[in-house]
This record gives sequence, C-alpha cells and structure tokens, in this order.
Amino acid sequence: MKIRFFLKNKKNYLIDSQGNTALEMAIIGPVFFLLLLGIFEVGMIMVIKTSMEMAILETVRFGRTGSTVSGQTPSQTAIGLATTYSFGLIDPSKMRLTVTAYPSYSAIPNFNALPDNGSQNFGTPNQFAVYTLSYDWHFFTPLVGDLLNPSGFITIRASSVVMNEPS
Repeated sequence: MKIRFFLKNKKNYLIDSQGNTALEMAIIGPVFFLLLLGIFEVGMIMVIKTSMEMAILETVRFGRTGSTVSGQTPSQTAIGLATTYSFGLIDPSKMRLTVTAYPSYSAIPNFNALPDNGSQNFGTPNQFAVYTLSYDWHFFTPLVGDLLNPSGFITIRASSVVMNEPS
C-alpha cells in the first residue's frame, strides 16, 4: 500500500525542495568553517611574526649600544616589546631571546642554522651580534596544523644582525 502511494506520488517527492538548504549546510558547513578558522590562524601567525620583528629591531637598538631599559635585562625588554606589539596573542613565558656574537659577518651561519636556545653572548666592540627572538606557536586548527607541521606547532623566528659599536 505504501509503495503504491510512493510510486503514485513520486513526482511530488522529486520536485519537493524542502530541506535542501539544511542538507547543503551539513555538507559544506564544516569544511567552510575549518577553512575560515585556518585563515584566521594563519593571519594570527603573521601578526605575531610582524610583532616579533618590530620587537627584535627595538631590542637591537638597545643591545647595539650596550644600554637597556632601566631595571630590565635585554631579554625582558625584547619579550615585553613583543608582548606589547602582538596584542596579547602570545604567551611571554614561551619566548626565547638568543644573542650570539661572531667575529665577522662571513662567520654568521644561514638563518636556519642560527641557535635559538636562549643563550646570550653580546660579544665585544666591533663584533657582529645576531639577535633571534623565537616563539613556539601551537595550532588550534587541527587540519591547518597537520598541513603546516605534523608535530602540531611551528617555531616563529625573528632575527637581526648588528655590528656592536666600537669602544
């Protein structure tokens, strides 16, 4: 009886469009929102990278001359500036400032080989110093994290090279 009713009224079921919007949203929605969150996360990484670059440039200005903000170490100055410029997106306790001195510009390794362990050797006058500010960003969007780095985090770095002032 029910099959006969369905066959008799099959045209009504084929042209009935109730629920199409809900079905389309169920299919497209999760992908769309994941993509949207991924875009926001990549944007936040760019803001953090830019804020760290601004902070390292300000820190280099202090470090090149050997002066500091009163009552702060160079590391505290760099982390404070990065925190200020990043609009609260970063955890200051996870940032590392590494300063390494080199006798000449040609002795400086490429960017990927620079240390970022938090050691600080400002060098002597007329030496080159590489300031590197590092931060480990942990992804909150799983798919974006898997695409960029399967370990779930990416190390954001900002570096600057300066020659110490003569004595």
